[in-house]
Amino acid sequence: YLNLLREDTTSYQLAHERLYHLLTKPGVEHIKTEEDARLMRIYGKEVIKRYAFFKDDFFGIDQTIMKIVRYFCSAAMKGEESRQVLYLVGPVGAGKSSLIDAIKRLLEESPPIYSLQGCPMREEPLHLLPKHLRGQVEKLLNIKIEGDLCPVCKYRLMNEFNGEYEKFPVEAIDFSIRSRKGIGVVPPVDPNNQDTSVLVGSIDISKMDLYPEDDPRVLSLNGAFNAGNRGIVEFIEVFKNDVEYLHTMITATQEKSIPSPGKNAMIYFDGVILAHSNEAEWNKFKSDHTNEAILDRIVKIEVPYCLELSEEI
Repeated sequence: YLNLLREDTTSYQLAHERLYHLLTKPGVEHIKTEEDARLMRIYGKEVIKRYAFFKDDFFGIDQTIMKIVRYFCSAAMKGEESRQVLYLVGPVGAGKSSLIDAIKRLLEESPPIYSLQGCPMREEPLHLLPKHLRGQVEKLLNIKIEGDLCPVCKYRLMNEFNGEYEKFPVEAIDFSIRSRKGIGVVPPVDPNNQDTSVLVGSIDISKMDLYPEDDPRVLSLNGAFNAGNRGIVEFIEVFKNDVEYLHTMITATQEKSIPSPGKNAMIYFDGVILAHSNEAEWNKFKSDHTNEAILDRIVKIEVPYCLELSEEI
C-alpha cells in the first residue's frame, strides 16, 4: 500500500476531497452572462459554472449546484466546511433528494479505495502507523495523515498481529448503497423509540457472556456513521427527528469522532454528512435558540423551483 502511495498519493484522500475531485472530473463550462442579454437579466454579472456531471439531469438550478460544489471545494482544502453538514432546504419536489441521490450514485461508480481487511469502519490503512513514525511518512509521501484506529482494529493489531502493523492485510473496497458500503442512510425515526444504535451501532448481547463489556469484540459497529465512514451519511427529513437524536452530528463534524457503543473510546469518523428537509421543519428548528450547537455546524443551501420556462421544458 505504501508503494502504491509513492506512485500516486490520490489513493489517500479524505471523503470531501475525494467527492470534490469526482464532481469536477467530468468538466466545467464557464458561461459569461455579459455575453447573453437574457442570462444577464436573470443572473446579473455573475459568471455561471455549469458542471458536466449534473448537466443531463438538473436544469435551471445552476447557482444551487455551484454552491454545492463550492462547499466541497472548501471542505477539500480542509476549510471550516469539512467540519460541517451540507444541508439542502426547499419546497417539496424542488430536487433535494435527486441531487443527493446523484452524489451517492457518483460515489458508487467511483474507483475502489483501500481499507484494512475486516474493519467494520472500512478505515484508512495509514491509521496503523504509530504516531512517532507519521512525521517521516508524511514527509516521504507529501501528505497529512489524519485519524486513529477503531477499537476493533486496535485490538486485532495487538492480539492477532502482535503489534506488527506491516502484517495487517489491506484490501481494495468499493461503495454501494444497497450493501451499506461507505453510504449510510438515516430515515426519520419515530420519537417514541429513537435508538442511537441506528447511528453508531450497538453491543452484541450474544457475546456479553464471553467477553467483558469494555472488550472491543462485543462491539457491533453497524450504525449509519460506521457504514458511511470515508463516504456519505445521509439524513432524510433530518428535522423530523428529536434534537437529542442529532447530537452525534456535533462530535462527528467538529471533533471528527463518534461515540462507540458501551464503554470504549470515541471512534474517528471521516465522512460527508448530507441532510435535507422542507422549509417548515427548518423554520421550526431554527426558531428554537437551544439548537444553536447544531445550527452552527450546518451549511444551508436553498434548492428553489426551476422558474425558467425553457429549462423546465
